[in-house]
Amino acid sequence: MASPNERDEFERMRLVARIERARELIAQYEAHQEFYRRQVEDSRYELGKLDERLGG
Repeated sequence: MASPNERDEFERMRLVARIERARELIAQYEAHQEFYRRQVEDSRYELGKLDERLGG
């Protein structure tokens, strides 16, 4: 049977792993978000150029 100290250590390891995973997911989300923001801005720029050529 694990001592209270051992249980605390395992709980600490579990929580550290949970925090690390959450941070990884957040970083991934932010990277994807930046990609799509850039894609929107690039498309808006291209759309503006087309509108100018079309007289719009």
